[in-house]
Amino acid sequence: MSGVESGLDAVTLDGAILDADVPRGMSYKIWRIGDGTPQDAFRHAAVLDILSIPAVAGLPATREFTTTELAARADALASGDLDVRRAAVSELIRVVGEFNHIALANSANWRIYTALRTAAVTRSDVDPAIVAALDAGEVFLIEQYADFYTEISDTVGLELKPGFDMLEFSSAAYSLNEGISMRLGDSYRRDKIVRKDTTNSEPWTLFAIALEGLVFHFFDWKK
Repeated sequence: MSGVESGLDAVTLDGAILDADVPRGMSYKIWRIGDGTPQDAFRHAAVLDILSIPAVAGLPATREFTTTELAARADALASGDLDVRRAAVSELIRVVGEFNHIALANSANWRIYTALRTAAVTRSDVDPAIVAALDAGEVFLIEQYADFYTEISDTVGLELKPGFDMLEFSSAAYSLNEGISMRLGDSYRRDKIVRKDTTNSEPWTLFAIALEGLVFHFFDWKK
């Protein structure tokens, strides 16, 4: 368990007591759980909280940004010309994919969550409560993103192809963004790819290009 919690050395019970301005003696009494110290119990609870309800890094801001971008493309998305609609959806993927990817890559809370999760899954002696919190956290993340992608697909006129469901797409897109955003080298997080297969010369992020491939693999236009 200590290996999982070592990344939270800066999280201390004394610091929480100071921030909350509560009595120290009563706080230590409350957190005197089991054989460990109050600090151990407090840090363990912090781990469970982070893993069970992880920060949906930038999702509220991404949803607001997407609403604005959808409104700007309303006419194109309502067009009877499929090429015009596809171009509008691709451009939406480009700008929203970039926005969400940058939010994830720059999120300190996301890095804390992934560090704790990595420590948990690589240890054989992890507290079952941490494993349960980890499972709950991942379900929470995937469901939140599934709701987000459902809103977008309904608005732009896309529907899942037979055999797929939104949770599968959400899991694939989330895993893709996580994998790219956590790479250290800039070559793996490229954000200035100018595509030769479009008339738009604006640069794409690597994540947005891969996300577009996922979208048109999982979805088709509504009849």
